[in-house]
Amino acid sequence: MILARILDFLAQREVASLAEIAQAVGSTPDAVKNMLHTLQRKGLVHTYQPQGGCGSRCRQCAQGSTELYAHGAAPAQSIDVAQCGMIARDR
Repeated sequence: MILARILDFLAQREVASLAEIAQAVGSTPDAVKNMLHTLQRKGLVHTYQPQGGCGSRCRQCAQGSTELYAHGAAPAQSIDVAQCGMIARDR
């Protein structure tokens, strides 16, 4: 099953581009993208957005144009409690 192969590939690599995943499982990027969306809804993978591109200074990578995916559920985002209107009303 291709979904299991995608999960195995991401578990080994942790982060990979859509093109890398498609090549690894022998499918088209469009088909893999649909499968990744299914896995995202189940909380098994998430889109990954690196801080500041690939990490090198050459700026030759098309930052933001490559779709990256990571294994596991998306990390929880923290919020500033002082700016949360609901909590401020409770005080």
